[in-house]
Amino acid sequence: MNDHPPVPALTPANPSGGAVAQWGDARALDRSYPAGSATDQADEDIIDLREYWRLLMRRRATILLVVTLAVVLALVATFNATPIYRSTVLLQIDRTANKVVEYGNVTPEERSWFGDQEFYSTQYELLQSRTLARRVIDQVGLSTMEEESDEDSFASQAKNAGKGLIATLTGSAEEDDAGLVDPELAGRMEEERAFRNNLTVDPVPDSRLVRVSFESPSPEEAAAVANAIAANFISMNLERRYDASSYAKEFLQEQLDQMRVTLEESERRFVAYAREREIVNLDDRLEIVLNKLRTMNETLVKAEAERFAAEATWQEFQEASDGGSTGVLNSEVIQSLKTRLSNLQAEYEQNLQVYKPGYPKMQRLQSQIDELREEVGRETSAIASSVKGEYEAKLRKEQSVRERLRELKSEALALQDRSTDYETLRREVETNRELYDGLLQRMKEVGVAAGVGENNISVVDAAQVALAPYKPSLPKNLAIAIALGLFCGVGLAFLLEMLDDSIKANDDIERRVGGPVLSLVPFASARQHGLGDAEVPLIAFRDPKSAVAEAVRSLRTSLMFATSEGAPKILHFTSASPTEGKTTTAVSTAIAFAQAGGKVLLIDGDLRNPSLHRAFSLPNAQGLTNHLAGDTDPAEIAQPSMVKNLFVITSGPLPPNPVELLSTPKMADLLSLSAERFDYVIVDGPPVIGLADALVLANLSRATIFVAEPGMTRKQDVDGAIRRLQQANARVIGAVLTKVGRSGKGYGYGYGYGYGYGYSYDYLYSYGGKGGKSQLPQQADA
Repeated sequence: MNDHPPVPALTPANPSGGAVAQWGDARALDRSYPAGSATDQADEDIIDLREYWRLLMRRRATILLVVTLAVVLALVATFNATPIYRSTVLLQIDRTANKVVEYGNVTPEERSWFGDQEFYSTQYELLQSRTLARRVIDQVGLSTMEEESDEDSFASQAKNAGKGLIATLTGSAEEDDAGLVDPELAGRMEEERAFRNNLTVDPVPDSRLVRVSFESPSPEEAAAVANAIAANFISMNLERRYDASSYAKEFLQEQLDQMRVTLEESERRFVAYAREREIVNLDDRLEIVLNKLRTMNETLVKAEAERFAAEATWQEFQEASDGGSTGVLNSEVIQSLKTRLSNLQAEYEQNLQVYKPGYPKMQRLQSQIDELREEVGRETSAIASSVKGEYEAKLRKEQSVRERLRELKSEALALQDRSTDYETLRREVETNRELYDGLLQRMKEVGVAAGVGENNISVVDAAQVALAPYKPSLPKNLAIAIALGLFCGVGLAFLLEMLDDSIKANDDIERRVGGPVLSLVPFASARQHGLGDAEVPLIAFRDPKSAVAEAVRSLRTSLMFATSEGAPKILHFTSASPTEGKTTTAVSTAIAFAQAGGKVLLIDGDLRNPSLHRAFSLPNAQGLTNHLAGDTDPAEIAQPSMVKNLFVITSGPLPPNPVELLSTPKMADLLSLSAERFDYVIVDGPPVIGLADALVLANLSRATIFVAEPGMTRKQDVDGAIRRLQQANARVIGAVLTKVGRSGKGYGYGYGYGYGYGYSYDYLYSYGGKGGKSQLPQQADA
């Protein structure tokens, strides 16, 4: 064991007890790490393909199992299936046949794109109709469908069961099959269904060609059936056209007879009405009146415009003052008089400076001025009378035009009333005549077209006897099985990942803790380092070059930058649940600070399940409980460890009331005194869930570090623990992820260390959540 300096004096500085300030100046230096910041929200919108790849690697065993199962099922189905042969006939289906005559057909012929789609969809359905199937079966004389389908095979049974289930769920089974009691009819229906199941209609894209294929265990029968389908389809098409033409001719003849009677009756009513009212031609007279009405409307518009202009001029003249209207201003006589008046007034004002108003010369000037003013007034009144007279003339003209317009409207309405019945009867006659002529013309065309056999369907390539089976195809089945297996396996992997509520990535714990991930401690077993199970926390001391030691030194460096004053003096380590590595992390952190030259006191605050005495092989007869519950001096319970500068206070005997002991003023005084005597005080606390011990210690400490194990710690447990710590006013400065890369957990993280001039931190950035970022420093103490 290394030599240790003497234990610092732990005489209480405040013997009276009492809580001391927990934060000091460090409270103002709290490192805020808000959850859900703008950067995090932006990162969540980015698809991280590396994260998806890590997810697939974690669940690769599940994916491989599903793929293997799909491949095995495909092999069993392939080797148990009956060889099936396929023959194909290539048909060309045109919208219309070659025109022998130019008369139109009786079948609808749409020319739009949608019309083409409907036409060809109809033809494809006709190729799969039951009528065509029955004609081919009766012509070729197929063997029994039960023998052809080979019901004893596993593939046929599975196929029939699947089709039956789909038909039941979708309700697509033929209604004619329900309630059949005639065995012969039921057998015919079964033959037709089996026939259509082996028939495939495959249109060639962007063309008028369609491939009609038939599958059968016999290659000769497959070719014969395919050719028979083509021949019978062409025959059915010709028959439908001939039947449609015959029916159309009969229908048109009936309609023509009815329309002839209707036309004759309407003509008789029209002639009788015209003779009764002595009507010769009302169209010319009504047209003359309507033309006059249009002309009078135009005249009214012009009269209204002229009246509006005259009225505006008269209103302007009335509203103008001192002769300021446009008519007065434009009058040369008035303007000349005003000029002379202005000159006389100026002369009068000039002489007024020399003579008095009673002077004869002044009286003559005043007399001239008054005469000019009277003359200006007379001229203005004359202009006003002229403007008003023009306005009244325009108004009378407008009224006259409006009266004439009313007379013309009345005359036009009277003519229309008299001609309404006449026009109605005439239109009826014309309409009936057009309908009769159209029906007569159409019947003649149909009669000519019915005698011409038009065919718009032709065989391009006849079906040949197949030389090799069409199915089953082993490469195709294996490819489908692998694709389906991968799809289902990946889907199952994502489902299991969604159901997994554990912490998996940095951002999972950072959002919940509200602080950065200070370090990632890799998983390490005691056997790997030649230690006992109880000595796992000492791996950083036993093997300074291990990944655990490097991770702990990184944690120490992160804590040095936690505040502006360096690492917090009193550090509390806790977790949501037991066995998450908080003790190992606390011990390793204490060893790292001690190896850096600081005096460290490690306190076992877990009074329910203590473990520090086993890790350091120290006696536990006296410890923290002896001081809290008795009068034992703190110097007597602090024990030196095998690590230089590291002292340990074990738990001591387990008390029945751990919370009450930790809540006493002695505990606060002990931490305060320890912070004065040691550089760092590290408290290994109990888990938060279900216990109040960790809340008391978190409140007494200057900083709390939350420890979680990826793949094990549940998110809701972390949320509950952090919520309880916040209620206790704990200062959680960050989190530590332990047992990273643990075998069997599926959370693989690469660890690469090179021992040259320093350590490599590859593993610190391989565990990064969305965005792959790390909050750790990029260098550590060598």
